Amino acid sequence: MNRRNALKAMFAALSSATLASVPALASCASKSKPTERIKRLIFFFSATGNSLYVARELGGEEATILSIPQEIHNEHPDYEAEEIGFVFPTYCFTAPAMVQDFIARSHFKADYFFAVATFGAHTTRLPEIFNAFAAEHGITMNFISSVQMVDTYLPFFDQAVEMAADKPTAEMLERAKNGINSRENYIQPVTEEDNRFYDMYFHGRPRDKVKPALTRSEKIVYSTDDCIGCGICTSVCPHGSWKVVDGKSIANGECENCLACVQNCPRKAISIIPAPMEPKEEANRNVRYRNPHVKLADIIKANSQDQTNSNA
Repeated sequence: MNRRNALKAMFAALSSATLASVPALASCASKSKPTERIKRLIFFFSATGNSLYVARELGGEEATILSIPQEIHNEHPDYEAEEIGFVFPTYCFTAPAMVQDFIARSHFKADYFFAVATFGAHTTRLPEIFNAFAAEHGITMNFISSVQMVDTYLPFFDQAVEMAADKPTAEMLERAKNGINSRENYIQPVTEEDNRFYDMYFHGRPRDKVKPALTRSEKIVYSTDDCIGCGICTSVCPHGSWKVVDGKSIANGECENCLACVQNCPRKAISIIPAPMEPKEEANRNVRYRNPHVKLADIIKANSQDQTNSNA
């Protein structure tokens, strides 16, 4: 067996074995109702592990933590707990499309609702936008804040520079944790600077009620000649929009532009097709990022669309 085939076999084994060997993410929608009310229920969306890490930190030992890419297939999306939270990355200064779709189609009952958005550079008007969105869907938010982390949007940010940057991640996460644990009523304020940056980015276009647009993955990403068809990309995509054909991965399907496929490819064999108004080349295609507290197996378990969802 040559080196290429050996690598392919190794990565394929990792991808398939993960779903069988990693403990399942919790599920709260069983056929029989639990005898005790769940204390804290947290829903998360994560492409590189940042939001999963924050969800775990906020959850502690008593929380039930659920993956939105899995729960969005739940045919009976009725959730109840003492506290319900949402953790997600900031996309276009709001929640990702899948997060919004999940909330819109689900029903929640809790005494306390919270949300924490991870971000790299700016959140701008996200707190008030998400607060209004939640209210439209019958949720009265008690707490909304953010945590600054590595910015993973590869067209603009060099991951080596981002990982070396001194960001107040620990401090912001601790403040969020303390606020939620004490059931503080707090919606992160939007500053004049936030408004100016928001208006500058969107050139005055009204965006408050517009969720990030889904597009076709084949217009966003592609596999290079370094691809060995290991299939990791097929397992980390929350839309299941990759497939392996004749030993090479092909992008085909809806795309959240989360770049989980690019960031988690063990061969760095997936690249981004430049969009209008973006740089022609990535800032640094030799460096990829995954949160150091999160394993590839965790991303696969959270996002893979190949696993049988017991809630369906």
